[in-house]
Amino acid sequence: MPSEREPSHDTTDVSPSSRRSRPAGSQLLADGELDQLATVVASAIAGEGSADEEMPHVGSGDELGPVYVMLRQGGLALAEAWADGDTALDAVVKATETALRDLSVERRREEIDAVEVVLTHSFREIDLPDDPSVGVLSSAHRGVSGLEITDLDGKRVLVSPTGMLASNRDFGRTLEAALEELDLPSEEALRQLRARRFGAQQALILLGERPVVHHMERGNTYVPVEAVTHDAVTTLVDSMSDWLVRAVHDDGRMTYKYWPSRGEESTANNMIRQWMATTALGRVAATEGSDELWSLSRRNISYNLDHFYREDEELGLIVEDGVKVKLGAVALAGRALVEHRDRDDYAETEAALARMVDHLWREDGSFETWFLPPDAEGQENFYPGEALYFWSALYADSEDPELLERFMRSFRYYRDWHLDPTNRNPAFVPWHTQAYFEVWQQTGDRELADFIFEMNDWLLGVQQWDDALYRDTKGRFYDPHRPFGPPHASSTGVYLEGLVDAYQLARTLAERDRAEAYRTAIVRGLRSVMQLQFSDEVDMYYISKRDRVLGGVRTEVYDNEIRVDNVQHNLMAAMKVLEVFTEADFRP
Repeated sequence: MPSEREPSHDTTDVSPSSRRSRPAGSQLLADGELDQLATVVASAIAGEGSADEEMPHVGSGDELGPVYVMLRQGGLALAEAWADGDTALDAVVKATETALRDLSVERRREEIDAVEVVLTHSFREIDLPDDPSVGVLSSAHRGVSGLEITDLDGKRVLVSPTGMLASNRDFGRTLEAALEELDLPSEEALRQLRARRFGAQQALILLGERPVVHHMERGNTYVPVEAVTHDAVTTLVDSMSDWLVRAVHDDGRMTYKYWPSRGEESTANNMIRQWMATTALGRVAATEGSDELWSLSRRNISYNLDHFYREDEELGLIVEDGVKVKLGAVALAGRALVEHRDRDDYAETEAALARMVDHLWREDGSFETWFLPPDAEGQENFYPGEALYFWSALYADSEDPELLERFMRSFRYYRDWHLDPTNRNPAFVPWHTQAYFEVWQQTGDRELADFIFEMNDWLLGVQQWDDALYRDTKGRFYDPHRPFGPPHASSTGVYLEGLVDAYQLARTLAERDRAEAYRTAIVRGLRSVMQLQFSDEVDMYYISKRDRVLGGVRTEVYDNEIRVDNVQHNLMAAMKVLEVFTEADFRP
């Protein structure tokens, strides 16, 4: 789900010349030439010498710069080197031989199973901004462009874009590391440096009986929208489900956040996202009909309740950090219990959580968004919608007229609240869409349908496609001109969850144009999710603990952090798609 605290705005280069979506990297050498280069590199690593055959010179419009080579084994970095040369072949061979000389005794040549190659070009001098997160050094260019820093004495530091991805460093942290390497005090640095940004062609050579070379864009393989098929989405669901199952520890704890570059878990936690992951795990168990998975789900629920559930008289609390009780966490815990196969076993806890949600409801239809701390407020774009999502599940089960009356009062309150231009935010849309659609299925209320359409028609304007700066970002939900926060995989997932419901509604009500617009947005969003998933040894070229990563979903194409809701929201959305879409609906 979107971040609870809106992060700083991620400003990208949006000059007219940059508004065309383009590949994340330029191809200097054709596929056949890369195959030839891979053969030569493999021979050099095997100690068989280098071939005499020459590679074509790079054209004068894009002169070849230094070449970067990283030798890897099972994702681990063994040795790296930069080298110049008259041709790409000459430079790569020199860099490979230099890197081989740096190998330790324990790391022999035969351990190398992958070689990362970056051919640089198009060096452009830049002024270092005071804020290295904007403009020419914004995150949008991370993993596409590299950085060259030169001091007054001519000492140079080169940073490969693939290295930035592997370390998960942005340009700001990369610049700090370069200053340390140049031994320059940061307060003096900007006046003593020459900085150039450069483009790069990236390739990964996988060694084996014969070398296989993969062209990479931003350290990955580009996923075209035509790749979004029924079979591909089925594979997406299966692999995300596998990641979610593996994320549950023996004691029932679910991994919240994982850092692939460091191979470590974060100590952070968020019970809203944890309880939604619990719901997703239950849906996986229900889909697969597996008693083993239901047992795993129970173990996860038990861990969450044992560590975070408390009661205050008759009110059920989900307590974070010992002091926080959020409406959203209480409601989503309740939702997870409602959906569970063994719901009856949790009846008392569910009832106590429901009483807490009722306690935070006001007569005008609004909710208090926090119980503790008592003076806390905010998160209106998230928590009330999550509370209504809990209520919609309760109403679908009970058809309680009193609950429906309160639900509709809240619906009208928050419809007016959201349509106030000062409150309009995409984060509001998916939670309310899902809640209203679930109640609409019971009541057929046209007011609910009309507002679902109004919200989601507006949401479509936030999705990027033709206006994406790089083609590997197409399909995400992000507007660089409006301060809704930076793009995030979990946001894409939760928006897709709501859009699938809106699509079902439009199709049922014969709103053909709307249905087609929603369908198109869903397919494009799935393209983005597939781009973000760790799926093979190419996009895991720098990952050593691959079992912790495979099937997981990055936060962004340039940020490899895996948060549980990156997987959970996109998994639940893709599962809905498989239930709702026909084969024809997957057309690009």
